[in-house]
Amino acid sequence: MSKKWNGSDFFKMMAENEKAVATLYRQIASDGKFGGKFFENLAKDEDRHYDIYTALLKKYESSHELTVEVSEEDEQYLNLLIENNLLKNADKVLEKAAKATIKDDVYDLAERAERDSVLFVEELIRLFPNLQPEDFKIVLQEEKNHLRQVLSQRMESQLRTLRL
Repeated sequence: MSKKWNGSDFFKMMAENEKAVATLYRQIASDGKFGGKFFENLAKDEDRHYDIYTALLKKYESSHELTVEVSEEDEQYLNLLIENNLLKNADKVLEKAAKATIKDDVYDLAERAERDSVLFVEELIRLFPNLQPEDFKIVLQEEKNHLRQVLSQRMESQLRTLRL
């Protein structure tokens, strides 16, 4: 049985996550031992993604274009994504990053945030194929690239640690 599902909460979560990830990356960048310019560059992309999501939310929230038909299982899944994403409690993530003493802990947070972002954008594309499909594809490509860069940086950091 299908149900009407309003995706505006999903868009709001996406916007809030992008803002939180940008804040996280700037916090990490300001701590020179963890990444500096690398994380600042990622933060700039996250700012742009935030702008995209908030603009789309503003444009479509009052219309019915964010309401889609989904199965009950899909609705439960989507609601779980909203309620249980890493950045639901962004303050705790920022606190954890501030207490990090090794790079791997910072890269772990960044990896988890980017994996969530890739998953969420893929869901947006699936749910709303007619809303700014090119913007979504660009954001998805950038999020995948962020994940690749974070994983690469993490691997390089781990190899340097092993060589010591």
